[in-house]
Amino acid sequence: MTRQGRGFDLSSEKGFALVYLAATLTGLLLFAGLAVDSGRAYVVKAQLSKAVDAAALGAARNLGGGDPQGQATKIFQANFPPGFGGSSTVTDPTTVAGFFAMTTDNVNAKTIITITAYQDVPTTFMKLGNFQSVTVGALGQATRRMVDLSLVLDVSSSIGSQWPDVRDAARTFVDSFDQVHDRLALLTFSNGAAVLDPMPSARGFNKAQLESDVPQNLPGGSTNTVEGIYRSWDELRSVPSGTQSTLRIIVLFTDGASNSVDGDFGSGVQSLRTYDFPKNFPDPDSQTWNTPLLVGLFDPQSGVQNPSYSLAVNGIHGQESTSTIPQVPLLPLMTSHQHHRSPGIPTAFPLQTSALTVNGAAQNSVRGLRNITGNMQYPAELWNINNAARNVLEIIANDARSDASGDYPIRIYTIGMSFLVRYMLGTMPELPEDILKRIANDATSLDFNAAELQGNYYFAETSGDVGPAFQNIQNQIIRLTK
Repeated sequence: MTRQGRGFDLSSEKGFALVYLAATLTGLLLFAGLAVDSGRAYVVKAQLSKAVDAAALGAARNLGGGDPQGQATKIFQANFPPGFGGSSTVTDPTTVAGFFAMTTDNVNAKTIITITAYQDVPTTFMKLGNFQSVTVGALGQATRRMVDLSLVLDVSSSIGSQWPDVRDAARTFVDSFDQVHDRLALLTFSNGAAVLDPMPSARGFNKAQLESDVPQNLPGGSTNTVEGIYRSWDELRSVPSGTQSTLRIIVLFTDGASNSVDGDFGSGVQSLRTYDFPKNFPDPDSQTWNTPLLVGLFDPQSGVQNPSYSLAVNGIHGQESTSTIPQVPLLPLMTSHQHHRSPGIPTAFPLQTSALTVNGAAQNSVRGLRNITGNMQYPAELWNINNAARNVLEIIANDARSDASGDYPIRIYTIGMSFLVRYMLGTMPELPEDILKRIANDATSLDFNAAELQGNYYFAETSGDVGPAFQNIQNQIIRLTK
């Protein structure tokens, strides 16, 4: 006799569990595979994004070089090697037209570079879900703002044998700009200031001509930086309003301190200058003096001396002397500038001001003029000529930076080369590089003005450092933005 009751078919239950387990494992594998394959795709996409960003930036920098697409291709391939992460190429930068796109916006004065790329990333676990590969894409974009730039080069005799390096660095700097959309003017200064290549009114400039116009040999002369900065400002102003670039730049290179004053000394506008003082050591080229000269008069454009006056000044480093050239006893009430072509530019400036500061104190108190006469003029003595040459330079640079007549404000960059810019010179005395920092409105200057555009000062210890200084400026003013 058997006993019947309710029971379980263990073999059936085990089968169900196995089916359930298999389904669960398959799902887990799919999810795990999704995580693994997605991680690989993420790594490929991240590297692809870096590659297109670098390619876009490189192409924008190379607009002046003439082959931005070739540069973009080279940079992309360097940053994303074939087969990276096991991927296969969808976008071939050498053949796919959609890889590189360039748009010029003349209204807003900018060029936009867009780089687009795709890659197929094979899957491993996701193949269980019939996903053989995934496609990832990336887009990189760089905006290159157009530039109006006045390049003004000191060609005074103190540069001497260092000139070939300066010349070549300046030509390389010019070559970095876009000759189709940028505008460049080239100026030099020594006893006077000359515009070798005027600022074009239309977009573009003759790059080959401008590079060849950088003097092959050093012209020589003194350091009329006042006229150099004035003429470079005038060239920027000459571009018609409504067509100016959003970047308006003055780049000034010099190896010394401003030492000339322009004005009407009784026979038309000319300049009067001093030698640099006091004596500093070492001074291998004998460019500083304890018995400096007063020298004049020079045409502020050609630099020709006529008539020829010279007076050696004695005293404590010369600066205490009240001697003047007999034919040029007084400084004019204000400077005069007859060489200009932009409408409305000021043509006269005071010899000192209380509105600007030198190391935090009013300019006219720490670098003021002395021995004023009854008719409110200052004697043309060493102290006054040298101080006025520095004062007026800073006054004109400040007026250029604060000039509200253009479509956009002006920014100034300066390069000071060699030992003279780090010698204590003049009546204070002071470092010429501190003056160059004020001209540029460099943030490291004690007299930095946050209300005006910030520029930068770069020190080039030797002529071999001038090229890197120009490169630093180029990197600043190109203004690449994504």
